[in-house]
Amino acid sequence: MKLGITTGTCASAAALGALFKALGKDPSYVKTQLPNGEYIDVEIIQVGVRSDGHYFSMVKKYAGDDPDVTDGILIGASLLLRPGKQNISIIGGEGVGKVTKPGLYLEPGEWAINPVPKKQITDNLLRFLPKYWDLQVEIYVPNGSKIATQTFNSELGIEGGISILGTTGRVFPMSQSSFMETIRLQIRQRIALGFPTLVLVPGNYGEKFAQSLGWDSQYIIRTSGYIGFALDTARIEKAKRIVVIGQIGKMVKIAGGIFNTHNQVADARREILFAHLVRFGLPTQFFDDIWLATTAEQVSQILISWPTAAQFWDYLAHEITRKINKRIKGELSVEVYIFSLKQGLLGKDVLDE
Repeated sequence: MKLGITTGTCASAAALGALFKALGKDPSYVKTQLPNGEYIDVEIIQVGVRSDGHYFSMVKKYAGDDPDVTDGILIGASLLLRPGKQNISIIGGEGVGKVTKPGLYLEPGEWAINPVPKKQITDNLLRFLPKYWDLQVEIYVPNGSKIATQTFNSELGIEGGISILGTTGRVFPMSQSSFMETIRLQIRQRIALGFPTLVLVPGNYGEKFAQSLGWDSQYIIRTSGYIGFALDTARIEKAKRIVVIGQIGKMVKIAGGIFNTHNQVADARREILFAHLVRFGLPTQFFDDIWLATTAEQVSQILISWPTAAQFWDYLAHEITRKINKRIKGELSVEVYIFSLKQGLLGKDVLDE
C-alpha cells in the first residue's frame, strides 16, 4: 500500500520551496528531511513572490492509501526575510487552527503546529538558511477552515483550521493510529480541565443515549472499537471515574473480554451472549431462537417475553464491569449502561448513590 506525507512534511517542503525562491531558484521538487533523518522528494505546486514581498510556495497533500480528509489539499508557506542573526520563527495563517483548551501538546493561544513538525520545518530551513537572515515563516492552508469541520479539532479545542501534525513525516495506510491518538488527547484534555468523570461511548448512537441520560457532550468521548485503548489511557492519565455506555452488540463483546470491538478483530457475540444466558438460567424454549438470531438487537427483542430479562441485563452489565475492572486493575470507579436501539435502557451497573 502507498505511503503518504503528513501535514508537517508538506509544511516543511513548502517552507523550503519558499526559501529556494528567496535564494533565486524556482524548484519543482525539494528534498525534504523527515523527523527520522530520511529524505524524500516533495513536489512544489506553486512558487512565487507576493506583492508585499513575501516569498511563498505551495505543496499538495498526499495521503497515499490512507482515508485522510486532508488528502489533496494545498498547504503553503510564506517567508518574510529580515537582516539579523540566523533565526527562524514559525506562525500559523489562514486555515491553521489555534488551540483554545489545555491538555494538548501546545498551550491555549498557540497555533496548532505541533512540536515535531515545527522542529521539522526549522531543521529543513537551517540546511540552507544564510547566516545573517532572520526568517518569519507563516504556514497556511487555503481550505483549512472547511476541512477542519470534518476532523475532531473542535472537540479537542482547536478552532479556525486544521492542525499541522506528524511524528514520522509519513502517513501510513492505517487510520486507526491517528484515531487512537485523538482518543488519547481527548482524555488528557478532559482530565487537564478537571472533569471528574469520562463517559466512553462507541459512536453516535452511544453519544445520543448518553445525552438522554443527562450527560453533557463535554464529558463524552467516542472510542469507536478502541474501548480497551481508551480504558488503558484513562487509567494511565489518572482519571477518577469511567462510565461506559453502549448498544448491546458492542457491549456483549466486552462481557467476553474483547476490548477491540471491530468485527475484523473478533465477533463472538452469539456465543458470549448465549453462554451468559444459559448461566443465568434461560429456559430451554428460547435456545433455538437465541442461537439462530442474527444480531444482539434481535436477541433483546426475543427476550422481551422472558420475565427475568430485566434482571439478566443488569447481571450482564455487572459482568462487563468486572471485565473492565480487571483490565484497569481496579484503579478507577466504573459504571456500565447497556441499551437497545428499540427498547432503550436494558441494564446497568452503577455505583451506589
